[in-house]
Amino acid sequence: MGIYKFSSLRNLPLGNKVDLKKILKKYKSLRIGMLTNQSAFFTNKISNYHFQFFSKKLKLETLFMPEHGLFAELQDQVSGSQLKYNYGDVEIINLYGDTEDSLVAREQAFDNLDLIMIDIRDVGSRYYTFLTSAFYLLKSISEYNKRNDKKSILICIVDSPNPIGRKIEGSPLQKEFESFVGVTGVVHRHGFTPAELLSYYNLTHSLSLKIDILPIGELYSEEENSFYWIPPSPNIPSRNTCFVYPGQCLLEGTNLSEGRGTTKPFEIFGAPFIDIQDSLLNSVLETNMDGSYLLRPLFFQPTFHKFSNQRCGGFQLIITDPKKFHSLLFTLHFIKTIKDYYPEKFEYLKGPYEFRSDRPAIELLVGDNYLLDYLSGKISLKLVRQYLNDKEAEWKKERKPYLQY
Repeated sequence: MGIYKFSSLRNLPLGNKVDLKKILKKYKSLRIGMLTNQSAFFTNKISNYHFQFFSKKLKLETLFMPEHGLFAELQDQVSGSQLKYNYGDVEIINLYGDTEDSLVAREQAFDNLDLIMIDIRDVGSRYYTFLTSAFYLLKSISEYNKRNDKKSILICIVDSPNPIGRKIEGSPLQKEFESFVGVTGVVHRHGFTPAELLSYYNLTHSLSLKIDILPIGELYSEEENSFYWIPPSPNIPSRNTCFVYPGQCLLEGTNLSEGRGTTKPFEIFGAPFIDIQDSLLNSVLETNMDGSYLLRPLFFQPTFHKFSNQRCGGFQLIITDPKKFHSLLFTLHFIKTIKDYYPEKFEYLKGPYEFRSDRPAIELLVGDNYLLDYLSGKISLKLVRQYLNDKEAEWKKERKPYLQY
């Protein structure tokens, strides 16, 4: 499934491997800030959050809180400005507030810090905002360091396996579509660990940061990674969700329910206007099947979000072969099919999305004019498949120097 051990880490210029004992000794006198949430949790006998552990061993001064809150209490695109926690003298800075400015930490936040730890789990897709928050934080620290001759803030990334492994899907995000849900140049499903992606940003964006990497992957076997899954955000309830998310997140840009308000978000999806008994619709959807997934027709009723308390027709997406399944290609095909069958009812959503209002959400999520042309009916599915094969091969080559395991 692509979960791998960390024993073969290479000490490349991207970052230096350190173990926990070295961390505790090296950072003992430093004032520390930490970007983290509930996803960083010990699943061994310690049974504690990482930030609580480090607060007892080191001088933890500040917690930087990403989207959804420290314990993933909040749904998507909901400000965390009103959340309050009581952890003694530890300051909590929210990096997902009411305005776009809130996404970037202010310079004053670093004045009393010597080190920033980034300890947060990713789900393997570029839309997922945690590593974008980490990227913005690294950029701010880089600028802060360059303006301060007498002080240089260090970085430590607590690394973990990519839950969906090394497989790649998609094409690089084009500059005009960059937003909080996509950094220019990164493909939809990147195949990096958090430390690798952030090291990639460090070099490609000339941030010039000194990075230590603390791998924790050896704590978990492949089976344990599923059994001990802690939802990093409210609508990633299981590891299975991560496998469909690289494509199914595109549904956020449409008036189709992506399953928020159900027990299987992104795996269950649909709309009140979809007729699951339409055999013609089902036959078109199945033309893309390669044995890697099944579609289970169903009715569902979301308890919140799109079509709250309304009966929807739709499907459950069941992956049967994760190695072959291509979530992005599936969802592009699904959206185009529904758009063609229900031209008067299907819509792309308009209005602000992740602090950008100049482009519709579907463009920010797809992030590629060629793929958008497919959704508009200008390009065939066959050409899109070949295009994605080519782009994925290019990304695989570009990514290779940054792989540390």
